[in-house]
Amino acid sequence: MSSPSRKDTGHANGDGVPVVFLSGMLADQRMWHPAIAALGDLDDPDDPAKPGLIPVFCELFDQDTVADMASAVLDTAPDRFALVGMSMGGYAAFEILRQAPERVSHLMLVNTRATADSDAVRRRRLLLSRIVAAREPFVAVNDGMLDEMLHPDNRNDAALVGLLKAMGHACGAGVFKRQNNAVARRPDSMADLGNIAVPCSVVVGTHDRIISPESHREMAEAIPGATYHEIVGAGHYVPLEQPQLFARYLVELLGR
Repeated sequence: MSSPSRKDTGHANGDGVPVVFLSGMLADQRMWHPAIAALGDLDDPDDPAKPGLIPVFCELFDQDTVADMASAVLDTAPDRFALVGMSMGGYAAFEILRQAPERVSHLMLVNTRATADSDAVRRRRLLLSRIVAAREPFVAVNDGMLDEMLHPDNRNDAALVGLLKAMGHACGAGVFKRQNNAVARRPDSMADLGNIAVPCSVVVGTHDRIISPESHREMAEAIPGATYHEIVGAGHYVPLEQPQLFARYLVELLGR
């Protein structure tokens, strides 16, 4: 994990808002780099309503449960921070809110869901973990997955596809098995949505075929005061497929 010192970072110091970024499965901090670069285009030093942003990258590679993921983030994150969770990172974000809600100032949920897996889906996930662990070589991202995850306009973007494959290859089979098992066994967070008491934004791509826009809309409606953004031209990877729009909505959230 990469994070600034707790003592040197924080909302009260006026030096910017620490933002903890939690990626989805088989992804690392490169998931967020285009969006963070896009934030520079939105900077306006003369506008005090636009807070500075201090990115904190937490890689969730070594934990076997979302509870352990949350604990690892809380062990290294600043005392108070905004939280952005994408897909699996959203499941860890819900657990962070259960463990230490007072430390979270803002919440962005991206291409994720609050429901647990059904029994049938859980069994399939756990079976897939065993199959993948026994298969050589490990293939992190295949063509069928890309068809499901990306907006059709982005499906043949060589740089984007190459990045997804590179991140998956860097993670490897061991990380996939741990993350997949943690996701399979995650708790249901639907009952907790009404207790979220910080500014929240729910973001999804119109062509997310992994987690539907409808489920995101329902999640946003259950969170008091949450905003909902459905991003045209994106699928399951909004921060990579539409980084400028993602950055704009993050800035808007941090200003609330």
